[in-house]
Amino acid sequence: MKKFLIDLNILFDNYDANRQALFPNSIESLQLLKCAPDCELFVSSSSLHNLQYIKATSIKREHAAITRQNADKLANHFIKDVLSYCKLAKTPSYIDIDYDDIEDSQIIASARAIDAKVLTRDEGMLTKYPDETISPAEFLKKKTEPQKVSFLDLKAINQQYIHEFEQAFDQVLNSGWYIQGNQVKAFEQEFADYCGTKHCIGVANGLDALILILRAYKELGKLKEGDEVIVPANTYIASILAITENRLKPILVEPDAQTYNLSPGLVETAITPNTKAILAVHLYGQLADMPAINAIAQKHNLLVIEDSAQSHGASIDGRKSGNWGDASGFSFYPGKNLGALGDAGAITTNDDELAQTIRALGNYGSHKKYENLYQGLNSRLDEMQAAFLRVKLKTLDQQIEKRRQIATWYCSYIDNKNIALPDRLPRSDIRHDTHHVWHLFVIRTKERAKLQGYLAEEGVHTLIHYPLAVHKQRAFNNWPKHHYPVTEALSSEVLSLPISPVMTDEDTLSICKLINDFSN
Repeated sequence: MKKFLIDLNILFDNYDANRQALFPNSIESLQLLKCAPDCELFVSSSSLHNLQYIKATSIKREHAAITRQNADKLANHFIKDVLSYCKLAKTPSYIDIDYDDIEDSQIIASARAIDAKVLTRDEGMLTKYPDETISPAEFLKKKTEPQKVSFLDLKAINQQYIHEFEQAFDQVLNSGWYIQGNQVKAFEQEFADYCGTKHCIGVANGLDALILILRAYKELGKLKEGDEVIVPANTYIASILAITENRLKPILVEPDAQTYNLSPGLVETAITPNTKAILAVHLYGQLADMPAINAIAQKHNLLVIEDSAQSHGASIDGRKSGNWGDASGFSFYPGKNLGALGDAGAITTNDDELAQTIRALGNYGSHKKYENLYQGLNSRLDEMQAAFLRVKLKTLDQQIEKRRQIATWYCSYIDNKNIALPDRLPRSDIRHDTHHVWHLFVIRTKERAKLQGYLAEEGVHTLIHYPLAVHKQRAFNNWPKHHYPVTEALSSEVLSLPISPVMTDEDTLSICKLINDFSN
């Protein structure tokens, strides 16, 4: 979402018949912005008094018989109309006053606080603040230029919540309590309710979440060093690190060739007398086949741990990610569908004893201040991140729906024989398929480098998840040399297209057209 702060001269150009004839670019620019679905308009709170005063003075000058009181009332109606399409941008307290032009410095400070461009005709402001301002003529020129599509515009995603974030920040700051306070308690309850679990324990990040689950099972005697944990070969390295950090043995299993998630059939063939757990990774936002995996685990008396770092909100038959295994680790890394403004993570479980053990382990091994049951570590969700996550959790399902809409369009409109799309339900059903929350939209092509370069030249940013399989990482060069053909093929062919709730329909359709026009 692009943000523009409208300077007073632009506003008055649009409301004064004489000025409309003199400054047509001001009129066209504001009208375009008011109609643009991907733009938000603001006016600086510091400008309101001047706006009201100048308008009232103008009314009084044009209508000598009117009283100042009535002129003020009419000016207030004018302001009310402006605020019907412009939001207020506050002037922050940390402003650097420019005493040569105090008002301009206030307006620029308001724009910087919300990462907005100031639309203005003020030549002095345009010259002094070239990076923060744009003239109507320049704006109209840029509107005709091709727009770039970033892979994930985190700034735009989080700007949607700027006012709620400000309120949350103030609440935490003014509470005087910054670790394990009411915000963390509230978020843990709200996220547990969202997932449908009894417990949620906030931790520092997603890797710690998985490490603590496995560590807790060791403390409870359900795992011991050297035990085998089945895990997909096609995953991010954090899944493996959680296992090796606990001196357990990862047993890599090839993914299903269609879903790229853990293959239940191959899981069962990998079970040995030393197998004690299955770590099911819900890659790209799609739940693994949990009914089948749980059936195998029950048959062989195995623990099931979910790596839900990419699957917040995904469900099968109404049962959400985080509520299928014995425990689940979540990441709230900023790029996740539910992302913090820094590192954060959580663990969900229905096991009372496990929850109590994890909570102690993540707090230096302490269940009671200055008393330690375990040799723990410091891994806690802080109050500020919890407060921000509470804000974003409220709209998570709406954000997921937008991702599903984009995925539907991709699958409906991309038609290129050199491109393999995600293998899902019939394309018309994607928006109703709760298995997938489309954290990533991953295509496959043997011409990946060429396609990625072509899209980059056209202003479309893509990423690769993941370019080097875990078993080929130097960190694990002491492992036996195994061959995982499906995983290795994926690492050389997959490409993630932009998908985010702040993408416009125009962005999505332009990407579809570019891919359809691509040829090797």
